[in-house]
Amino acid sequence: MKFRGKLVHIGCIQHFTNIVGTISKLIKTCIMRITMDKVFFILSERIGDGGAQIWCELSQSHFFDEYAMEGVSKEDNEIYLEVHPDLLLRSLKTAHSAKWVKVKLTKKHVPCLTVEIDLPGNSIHQRLVVHDVPVTVVARKLWPDYTEPEMPKFDVSIELPQLKLLKNVVDKMKNLSNYMTLSANANGDMKLSVETDMVAISTHFQHLPNPTW
Repeated sequence: MKFRGKLVHIGCIQHFTNIVGTISKLIKTCIMRITMDKVFFILSERIGDGGAQIWCELSQSHFFDEYAMEGVSKEDNEIYLEVHPDLLLRSLKTAHSAKWVKVKLTKKHVPCLTVEIDLPGNSIHQRLVVHDVPVTVVARKLWPDYTEPEMPKFDVSIELPQLKLLKNVVDKMKNLSNYMTLSANANGDMKLSVETDMVAISTHFQHLPNPTW
């Protein structure tokens, strides 16, 4: 198995770092699936037991200027790694002004994602920072556990308002109650509401698009 990718554009580096940061806030471990044209971050737990499912799909051509991989075999040309996203995020936090970032699968004492970061400097010497993030290679027989989840049946599909605005509303409501009700309809209306013995508050959004699937 081999994997090597290089991010050069600072916007792509920051975008990739933000995605890993978001995932690290949600879960402690996840599966990083690497294919010829995409990189995935996957969490698959039993929904019936109160678990969560996450399916994050990144096009490698959007992020990486250089990209090469060889899977476990020609027939199964993929790599599945168990990763701690918080450790990966720590290694990427120094890359906010990097010239480039390389991510590759290496074999140290254990398998690692080695992150190399070329930082700008005032001298002619290269400032290279290297982080080794331990990973676990997932056996081929376990791959079926990480297939894309099926979309559940639904009656309403609605596009959320600007996320920064939505976050501000939710942050204020969470100080009033541990539970919030979200409702939406096919006319582009969405409502967030909190109701307790002391207070009842609701925020309404209108004219939101209703995407078709």
